[in-house]
Amino acid sequence: MVRLMSVSVCACVLGLSAGAASAETVGVKFTDFARGTSEGTIDLRWTGISGDGASGRVLVNGVQRQAGHIFHDVLSGPQNGTSYATFCIELRQNVGSGVVTFDIVDLTQAPLPGPQYAAGVGEAISAVIANAIALGWIDGRLQADASQENYLGRMGAIQAAIWVATGDSVDINSSQTSSFVRSAYLELTDASTFDDSLRLSGLRALINGSRQDMLYVVPLPPAAVVGAGLLAAAFGVRARRRRA
Repeated sequence: MVRLMSVSVCACVLGLSAGAASAETVGVKFTDFARGTSEGTIDLRWTGISGDGASGRVLVNGVQRQAGHIFHDVLSGPQNGTSYATFCIELRQNVGSGVVTFDIVDLTQAPLPGPQYAAGVGEAISAVIANAIALGWIDGRLQADASQENYLGRMGAIQAAIWVATGDSVDINSSQTSSFVRSAYLELTDASTFDDSLRLSGLRALINGSRQDMLYVVPLPPAAVVGAGLLAAAFGVRARRRRA
């Protein structure tokens, strides 16, 4: 199990742990993808971040950073011509401009350059994403309805929680962290409702040696579709807990 909190993160995120490595969703384990292999490549062109100048800010590693949905145009593969929103899993490099080719790999193959994340970090990131899906903030492909309540705060909160999972020092209580991000973060990571056994199958990393690495969700294989009800059932249990 990986340590996910720095001393600057308030105690209410204690529920944000790596969880059980054997937790399952959609009928397959989070570790269903062989480490050290690639599922191909995708060409993306960065187009901006949710809210642009009005996006949420988070103090991380002593630096105030924009936090939210990162937008790209997809320029290859079956999704060519569409847009894709995602989240950062690496702070040492920038998104950059122009067309960038990313390898689609297991989260334990990120970041590039290394050192690569331990398996527990990948599990923790997946738990963050799965709980955000359970709340209805994003869908199973990481996409979101921009008209939802506190959209910018919620996307910023997901990003902040991912940075906590990767071991970065997030100061959620700093005056340099946007208040609307802070309130959403406390909701997402509430120890009484955060289910650290939830996972999102198909969650991968997009890596490039000179660009910021990000999250990606690969399409479900036909064999996994039959198990999709398991994901809904798991999320339904959590939703009932929140209403109880």
